Amino acid sequence: MAVDMENNIDVHFRAHNSPYVIEDWHIMADMHFLSNSIDDLAGKPHTVLVLNICAHYTSFPLSYYAYRVSLLKRAVVALLRRAPETKVIIKTANTGARDFFRHNWAYMQFDRVLREIFNDLGVYILDVWQMTACHYNKADLHPGPVIIKNEVDILLSFICPM
Repeated sequence: MAVDMENNIDVHFRAHNSPYVIEDWHIMADMHFLSNSIDDLAGKPHTVLVLNICAHYTSFPLSYYAYRVSLLKRAVVALLRRAPETKVIIKTANTGARDFFRHNWAYMQFDRVLREIFNDLGVYILDVWQMTACHYNKADLHPGPVIIKNEVDILLSFICPM
């Protein structure tokens, strides 16, 4: 959690529950299924929900990922029903993955499933797939500062349009 009292901003980060492939990063008791966390959100005009759901699922079957994303969609639909002014932003996958479980072919398939499941909700799609695939920087699953700045700029344009 991060708080900016001067600008009245609270930022809450939640890692998703299993599958989670980074060992010793979080205490298991602190990990929750994102769909349950979304169900706990009240939502309101100044609430922004940003979902980034891809990287840790690529070692699992695409059908499992589609199932988990469909649970998230159901939770997002319920959130938007009770608080339609809540902004929901879905971040797509980065390109640049190169190990046994993570590679761009898998990420592309996961990206397509994500877009298809959320295509009819009116949520914002933060398209970092295109941003990382077409950039002159070296391909990297964790992109460099110039790409991160572009991602944040676009994210903020969704949150605070001019």
